[in-house]
Order: sequence, then C-alpha cells, then structure tokens
Amino acid sequence: MIINCLVIKHVQSVIDQCLLTRFFVKPTISSAGLTESELKSQGKNYKVLTMPAASVPKSQVIGGPRGLYKCMIDPETDEMLGITIYAEEAHETINVLTIAMQHHLTATDLKNHIYGHSTMTEALNELF
Repeated sequence: MIINCLVIKHVQSVIDQCLLTRFFVKPTISSAGLTESELKSQGKNYKVLTMPAASVPKSQVIGGPRGLYKCMIDPETDEMLGITIYAEEAHETINVLTIAMQHHLTATDLKNHIYGHSTMTEALNELF
C-alpha cells in the first residue's frame, strides 16, 4: 500500500498530474488525466470523443470487440484532458496517450500518425 502511494505520487508529478490507472479485467480498463465528472466540476470547457472498440480491426481479429474509447479534448488547444479506454490491450494503448499528454501533442497529431496494422492503437486514427 505504501509503495503504491509513493509510485502514484511519483507518476503524478512526472506527467503533470496525468494520473494513470489500469484495471486488469477482461477487457482492460485504463485511464489517464481528468474524468468528465472532474472537468464538469471544475467548470472546464471540453468536447467528448467516443468510439466503440468494435471499430478497431484488431478487436475483431482477436475476438474482443467489447468496449469503448472516450476522450475529453480542450476545444481551444486540441490537447487531451483525459481519456478512458475499456478495450482489449487498453493497458498498452494508454502508454502512447500518456506520452502524448505529457508532451502536449494534439488530437490532430495523434489522428495523423501512422500506426502499425493490426494493432489496437489504430483506434487513435478514428477516435480523433
């Protein structure tokens, strides 16, 4: 418990309050940044982007089409404020997104990137 608290505090300071969480259920749930509830309570302006996991070709290949991608974007800067993924390999895809958040990449940057086929990160071309 103490180690978990120390690690979370370290991760939180390293990636500008972009707290990363993962729940290893089937499919995995991973999130980073702020939730929609937190954004609402802070009165922040944001837009929500969602996409079913079944839209990702690899989800069909591996037989795991259940799930959803949800991202909150700052409409002025196009930067991600928070993301939650409930999908196969979410624990891998979230790594790409936390790096993007830390380095202030925009949703457009992520949309226009070329992702290997067949990977679950291909979702980012469609989500953004």
